[in-house]
Amino acid sequence: MTASLDDLEAWLWATPNSNRVSILFEELGLDYRVHPVNIRAGEQTAPAILALNPYGKIPIVAWRSEGVRHVLFESGAILMRFAEQAGRLLPPDSTAREETLAWTMVALTGLGPLSGQAHHWTDLAPEKPAAAVRHTVALVERVYRTLDGRLADREHLAGDYSIADVAAYPWIARSHWTTVPLSAHPNLERWFRAVGSRPAVARGMDVPAGVRMA
Repeated sequence: MTASLDDLEAWLWATPNSNRVSILFEELGLDYRVHPVNIRAGEQTAPAILALNPYGKIPIVAWRSEGVRHVLFESGAILMRFAEQAGRLLPPDSTAREETLAWTMVALTGLGPLSGQAHHWTDLAPEKPAAAVRHTVALVERVYRTLDGRLADREHLAGDYSIADVAAYPWIARSHWTTVPLSAHPNLERWFRAVGSRPAVARGMDVPAGVRMA
């Protein structure tokens, strides 16, 4: 798929799920125009955003193909659609593809949501019940242990570098949100440093430019 600054757009903020998309686009060498959406200011519920995604969430991407405008939301759907179209980061072989999709789902349905919940109860919530903190942090620790074990004898989560790594990396980059020390999981920490050294990953993590979430 070819795209230019004029026809590939992305509505993003400095969130792990948005960074999945910006990393992917950087890895694929795509030209895209970024529309920053400040979720802390509630901009994701603006009518213009809801017209693109009724769920009121980012990331969202849009592009034109043969005169037809396409809109896609949910980071996992975007990863799979663009990787498959490009023929990169998602193997065509059935066994390798199945493995990649399985570990991508671990990042999408486990690592991301559980890390978000831990961040809520350890930092964002005005009240922080000890039981909620213990429960959510323990769930994150379980995911970290699983990923650490998976990476004990391999460089990446599923064969070659893939959308599974792209899906997981931005959330591991916010490990401080969960209070789970990355240093306690040496294989995961080694993977994190290796993936983070990729130029496309560094560029993707800096999108939107100049925006940071503590």
